[in-house]
Amino acid sequence: MSKTKNEFLEEMKKQLEDLNYQWNIERNKFEAKAQHATAEARKQFEDEREEFRKFRKEMQEKIVDLDVASDNAWEDLKDGTEKAWTALSDSFKKAASHFK
Repeated sequence: MSKTKNEFLEEMKKQLEDLNYQWNIERNKFEAKAQHATAEARKQFEDEREEFRKFRKEMQEKIVDLDVASDNAWEDLKDGTEKAWTALSDSFKKAASHFK
């Protein structure tokens, strides 16, 4: 059975909230280590942080678009939202791999 607009919207909001929480944990780990990191490592972190922020902003905008979409139009936005989620999730994984 297909999800309703509200179910899908709530799922996306929850996933974004969870990812933001994980991002903050990983970011704090890196910032604690940053004092001893090379300038190159810090620059790479900053680049990945900016990429993550860009994708997070895009995801937030997609959620707003979904929220205001009519019940008939939201299906058209669903694919774009799922693609934005994948890009954000991949960006997080890439950045988090450097925090380890």
